[in-house]
Amino acid sequence: MKKVFGYYNAISKSTLSCFSSTFVDYDDLIKLYLTSEDLSIQCYFVSGLKIQENANHTIDLLTSRGLAPSLTITNSTYTGVFHFNLSSEKEDFYWTIGIPRKEITNKEDIAPVEEWFVSITLQEGLDIYTTEGTILDLIREPILQWVIGKPMKNHEMKKLVPYVIGIKLTKCPCANDVALIGLTTGGSISGIYIGLTHSGFWEDSDTVWFDVKNGICPYNDEECMISTVVGIVLTNYHLVLLTSVGLYISTDLRYPNGTLMFSRINFCGFDTSDYLQAKLWYNEICLANQEDFEDDYIAITFEKSRTMSQLATCFYSFAPFDDWKSCIPNPRERRRRKGEAQLISFLVDIEMKSGIYLFSTKIHSFVVVRKFINKSPRPELLFPSFSFPSDFHTVVGMVFHPGTHFLYVFGNQVWISYDGANTFEIVANFFDEVIIETYHSFHTLDIIFLSQTLQLYFSKAGVKSYYKIGRSRIIIFDLYYDHVGTDTIISLSKKTEDCIDIFSAFDNTTVIQVNEDNEFDTVLAPQYITAYELVFFAYVPLNATKKMKKDLRFYPRHIGRKLQLNSYGNADITKIMYHEDLVGFPSSAAATLEEPFAVEFPSVNSSLKGDITIQRHDNSFFKINLIYESRNETPVFRNTDIMKTVVIPGYSSLLIVEILNGSMALALATMPMNVFLLKKIPSTQWFLYKFGVSNDSGWFITSSSCKHALIHDDINTGRNIIKYLDLGDTFHFQIKVLSSVSYNTRVTTTPLLKIITGQPFLLDIITHAYWDETDNYVVELDILNRYLRKGITSIAFIIWQATTDCDTSTITLKVKSSCCYNKHIKFLHKYKISLDNWEEGEYQDEHGYNIIKTLPINYRPPSSLGIAIPTTDNFYHADPSKPKPRNYHPLSKKSGKYKKCLNKTSRKDCNCTTEEKMSQNIAFSDCIEKVLRFLYPVNQYPIFLDIKDGDFLVPMEPPYLITISEVNNRKNWKLNADPTAEEWIPTRDIRDLRIQEEKDQTTAQRDQPDVSNSSNADGSNGPLDHDTRGS
Repeated sequence: MKKVFGYYNAISKSTLSCFSSTFVDYDDLIKLYLTSEDLSIQCYFVSGLKIQENANHTIDLLTSRGLAPSLTITNSTYTGVFHFNLSSEKEDFYWTIGIPRKEITNKEDIAPVEEWFVSITLQEGLDIYTTEGTILDLIREPILQWVIGKPMKNHEMKKLVPYVIGIKLTKCPCANDVALIGLTTGGSISGIYIGLTHSGFWEDSDTVWFDVKNGICPYNDEECMISTVVGIVLTNYHLVLLTSVGLYISTDLRYPNGTLMFSRINFCGFDTSDYLQAKLWYNEICLANQEDFEDDYIAITFEKSRTMSQLATCFYSFAPFDDWKSCIPNPRERRRRKGEAQLISFLVDIEMKSGIYLFSTKIHSFVVVRKFINKSPRPELLFPSFSFPSDFHTVVGMVFHPGTHFLYVFGNQVWISYDGANTFEIVANFFDEVIIETYHSFHTLDIIFLSQTLQLYFSKAGVKSYYKIGRSRIIIFDLYYDHVGTDTIISLSKKTEDCIDIFSAFDNTTVIQVNEDNEFDTVLAPQYITAYELVFFAYVPLNATKKMKKDLRFYPRHIGRKLQLNSYGNADITKIMYHEDLVGFPSSAAATLEEPFAVEFPSVNSSLKGDITIQRHDNSFFKINLIYESRNETPVFRNTDIMKTVVIPGYSSLLIVEILNGSMALALATMPMNVFLLKKIPSTQWFLYKFGVSNDSGWFITSSSCKHALIHDDINTGRNIIKYLDLGDTFHFQIKVLSSVSYNTRVTTTPLLKIITGQPFLLDIITHAYWDETDNYVVELDILNRYLRKGITSIAFIIWQATTDCDTSTITLKVKSSCCYNKHIKFLHKYKISLDNWEEGEYQDEHGYNIIKTLPINYRPPSSLGIAIPTTDNFYHADPSKPKPRNYHPLSKKSGKYKKCLNKTSRKDCNCTTEEKMSQNIAFSDCIEKVLRFLYPVNQYPIFLDIKDGDFLVPMEPPYLITISEVNNRKNWKLNADPTAEEWIPTRDIRDLRIQEEKDQTTAQRDQPDVSNSSNADGSNGPLDHDTRGS
C-alpha cells in the first residue's frame, strides 16, 4: 500500500457525505471533534453527475457486494483504519460507525497535540467516493480550555467593526483549525479584542470574541486600557500579545484556571511609538511529544537605532518567555556606529542549532548565522555571511515554512535557503513592489505573498516559481490557511452574527485577477539544443526604455508554465536564465518541446529556396546573405521577414532585425560564439520561425498541468512524516517519482528529485537512485543513527521540475535522533506485586515486613537540612484542598510545585488515573499514593531496567549508558556497580568527554543565568525517589 500525491485524482460521480453530533459537514470537507465520548459517524451518498443516479440504490448494491466505507485517521507518526458497519440502516440508507475515544488516543492531559487528518473512502486504499477532513481533540487543546477574557456580545462587536484598522491572525502550531484573531483599532475606540475559532472559521457564528483588557491591565492602568493589538502569536504553551504599550505573555496554557492572565515584559527605553513599529518573529513548530532539544523561540525587533539607554533593539526568549535577552551576543561591546547595519529579523534554527540574523544597510542587506549553544547565541559564525544583490533594496523579514527547513527572506524580492541560511536562491523579483507578509500551509505547502499594494502572489514551498493571483478588493483583511490548507481571506462585517466574513483568495468577487503574462509581449528567438529541448531568447530593442526592459523579459514565475504558439506548437518552460551582456537578449527560457512549432515553408516564403552565408557586421550584429543559382525564381528577403528567426541545427540562431536589401539582412545572434561564419548553408539546412507579436504569429504563456507525482512507501503517515531513531537504529525509506512526460522527451539521465538535508551531520544517510522497469525515478534511503547526538533533521524531497500547479511538489521526512515518545525505561521491582496487593497496600517481603507505604497527603521527602525542611519541588499524594505539612521554613515555602494538581481545588479535580497513581514517572508525583519502603540503609537491592517499546520489553544493555540521580536532591545514598565492564568503556569515555565540554561551555557563559530545562520521559522516574535515564 502506498501514499500517492500529485496529478492522479479520481473523479467520482457521487460523493460520500457524513454527519455526526460532534462535527460539521461541508460537502467535500468534514471537521470532526473528539470529546470524552465515543465518536459516532453516519455516511450516505450525495447524487453526482448522473441525474438518474440513485444514492439509495447504490448503497444497497455496494452493501450486497460486501463493500462499506472505511475511515483513515492520520498524523505525522500514526495511521489508524476503522471500518464502517457492513449493514446500512434500512430506513435512512446510511452507514454507521462508532469509535471509542481510547481507540484513537488514551491520553486526556492538556497538551499540544497534532490535529488528525481523516479520510473516508468507499474502499481502503482506493481513491473513490472520498471525503477528507480533520479531527480536533477538544478536551486536550490548551487554548480551548480557557476563557481568554470578558466575553463580548454580538451588538458590542458590531459597534466595534467600523473602528478596526487592522487584523492580525495566529493559529495553533499543532492544530491549525484553532486560530485567534486580534483587532487593531483606531479613532475613539481602543482596547484589546481577540476572537477564537476552533473550526478554522468554517462554522457559522463559530468565532467567540473577548475583551482582554482586564487580563493584561493590572489596577486599571490608564495607558494599558487605551492600548491596541499590534501583533499576536500563539505558541505551544503561551499566547503572546504585542500591544501599543508593551509585550504581554500569558500563563501556561496547559494549566487552565478560569480567565487567562498575562504578565508584561519590560524593555527599557521604548515607548508607544516604538511598540507600534515593533515586530514579532516566531519559528512555528509543533511540540507535540516535545524533545529536550526542541523549544519555542520568539524574537521582537524595534525599528529604530539603539540609544545609550537601550541594551539592544532585538530581544529573544523561549518558553516560558520570562527571561528576554539581546539577540546580539555581548551587545554592550558592540556599540552602534554611524552607518552600521540594522537588525531586521532574528530566528532560531532548531535543526542546525543556530541563530539567523537578517541585517540591512543603506547599500545592501545580508544574513549572518551564529552558533546557538545552551539557548544563547555565540559570537563565532557558523557560516560566512551571505550578501544579497543591491537591487534587493527593501528587506522586510524572514520566515521558515512550517514543517520544513526552507527559509524565506522577503521584501521587494523573495529568496529561499535550503541549507540553514548558508546560501540563498532567488524565487521572485517584484522590483518596486514590496512583500510585507507571507502566509503558509504546512499540509498543502501553499504560500501566498502579500504586497503593500494588496497584490497576492502564489507559490509552493521549495519551488522557485510563482504566479500573480491579483489585487484584493478588500482593504482590511488577513489571510489564513486552515489545517487542510484551505486558503481564506478573513475580514470583518456587521452583516454576520459573529462579525466574520470569509472569502477565497482565488475568488473573482474578492480579488481582481490579472494576467501578468499579457504584459510580456515581445519577439522570441528559438535556439534548439536537441530535438526536444530548446531555449527561447526574449528580444529587447536596443533603444528600449527602462520600463520596456522590465516588461520584456522572462521571470521565475514562468517556470513550469506552457509557451503556446498561436498557430500550433507548445513547450513547457523549465528554467529561466539571465545574460545582461548578450546584446538584445537579456533573458531566456529553457523549455521542453511538447508539440512541434509551426515552421515556414518555401512555398510561402521564397527566401527559404536560397542558400545563405553569414558574416560578422560589427561587435553585435551579423549579416545574412542570400545566395541563389536558379534563374527561374529569385529568393529575396522581404520586410515581413523582420523579427523572424533563422534556425540552423547545431549552430546559433539569428533574429532578423533589419532588411538591408533583397539579398541581405541584419541579425542578432542568440549564441554569438557559435555562429556558422563564411560558409555556405544549403537551403535544406536552415529554417525560419516566427514568434512575433502579431495575431497570426503571436504566442502566449498559459498554465501547464502537473506532470509528476510522488509516492512513498510509508503507509503509517501522510505528506509530513516524523521518524524516531534511537542509537543504533536504522530506517529504510523509498520514494518514487511518477512522470507523465512523454517518453520521447524524457531525459532519463537527469535525476528528477532534489534531496536536501537540514542537519547533514546528525545521521548517516546512504542513498541509492535508479530508474525502475517502468521508467519511474526511485530513490532509496538507508538512515543510520550511529552517533551519540540528540537532534532533529528534515530530509526534503523536491521535484525540481514541479510547478505551482502540482498538488504536492515536496515531501518532508523529519528524523529525530532520540528515543521515541512511546519508548521509555521501565523499572522492574525485585518483588512481583499484584494490582490487588498494591491497591490494598499490603505485601510482605521474605522477612514478613510490609513493604508498601501509603504516603501522607501532600508529602515531600526530607532534605539534607533535616526532616522538617523539605526542599524538593515534588509533591506526592497531592491534594490542593488540604494543608501542606512541614511548610514553615522559607526554603520549603519557595519550593514545592504541583503538576497535575496545578490550579486545581481538590484531589478529585486532578483527574489521576490508576496508571498515573502507580506510575514511576516523576511527572505524575502528584498522583502517586504508595511507594515501596525498605529498612534504612538499603543495601544490595538489585535494579532491573527494561526498555518498553510499545508492547515489547527489551533488556537494557550497551550501547545505553545508565546514569542514576536522586530526584529529590537527597545525598544519603550510593550506588554500587562495576564500572570496569569492558563493553562500557567507550561509552563512558564519551560521557566523560561530553560532561567536560558542558563544563567548559558553562565556564565560558558563567556570567549568564542557567536557562537549561530538564525533561522527563515516560517511566523514567520511580517512586523510589531516584531518576533513571538512558543516554
